[in-house]
Amino acid sequence: MTTTTTETEKATDKPRFSYGIATVADLQVDRVQPTEAGKVSLKDLRIDGQPVVATRRFWRSFFSRFGIAENVFRYFTPAEVFNRIEEVNADTAFRFCIANHTDTDGRTKRDLLAVTSPKKPVIRHDEVVDLITRYGGSDVRYHNGLVLSTHAPRGGSRQFAIGGDQFRDRFCLETPIDGYGHPRLFLSMMRMVCSNGMIGYARAFRSDVPVGKHMDHCISRAIESFDNGDGYVALRQRFESSQSSWASVHECLTLATTLEKAKREKQLLCEGVLGRLRGIAGNLSELYGLSNIEALSDKRQRILPSKARVYDLINFASEIATHHATPDGANRIQAYIGTLVSDEYDLEGTAEKSADFDDFFIEDSEAVVRQSVN
Repeated sequence: MTTTTTETEKATDKPRFSYGIATVADLQVDRVQPTEAGKVSLKDLRIDGQPVVATRRFWRSFFSRFGIAENVFRYFTPAEVFNRIEEVNADTAFRFCIANHTDTDGRTKRDLLAVTSPKKPVIRHDEVVDLITRYGGSDVRYHNGLVLSTHAPRGGSRQFAIGGDQFRDRFCLETPIDGYGHPRLFLSMMRMVCSNGMIGYARAFRSDVPVGKHMDHCISRAIESFDNGDGYVALRQRFESSQSSWASVHECLTLATTLEKAKREKQLLCEGVLGRLRGIAGNLSELYGLSNIEALSDKRQRILPSKARVYDLINFASEIATHHATPDGANRIQAYIGTLVSDEYDLEGTAEKSADFDDFFIEDSEAVVRQSVN
């Protein structure tokens, strides 16, 4: 096994990345943990004797690389699976990437990211950051094998009004630094009054960046040339329509479920989020005289209005994602927004257009924004 390391981040709490070539024979599973759902969790691994923590991204890429199903470990031990791969596959070599970082207790953690074919092109973390910086990208951050950044489209940073709010067109670039998957572009809009960023994590607002041998050239060309005029027009129309559409009970409950999952997995950075959502949408059970509003059929939930408009849900969710969530929580909530905006609203066009919308929904959001600006 060969390994090279790049230290693009000198601070102890920032990741340092190492890349190497290994074979299936270099893998060893230290611990097999059954989950409550009856599945098998394999996180504690060794590569050539070095302990690592296998991420979900690693296993997805591993299953894809060797063409096996995810549930194979329910019936065979890891050693049996690895041995069988070696027996039937002449090419068991793969490139791997490890993110080395220091946790709050001062202990070094080594997260094993994706594996790919050694022949597949890869762009490393420091190369991506340098490229993004040269092309004026902002809000550059790393999370779970991906470098995310925000950019202005080729046509410039257009500012426009929707109702009483000012917005700017943006797009987000998502670049894998472990070679697994393609770079992707997502349409985005920034609400100027509160710096909330909405990212269209839905297929309708996504563009894949085709890559060749020289990934830096492909990515730089995409950054320089991207300007999906039709997509931005469609996104603005969806925002305009959200201001004149009452949010249905179903849309409110879906957001509540999203936030509950984020809270349960400790992806929210503030308390009282669900209570604040009830303050915006109203107490739905009291509103309709039911002890359990979730007992209504899906069809019934979609035709009953709440006290909020869809635009309120979008602003509230984007505020939580931008200022009060971990990266995993932000991605989860942005995915809800992208799905909501890309589909037709349940009660499209049922509210009058004239309305005043709150700048902030969480008390300390303004302080967070002001601090980040300063």
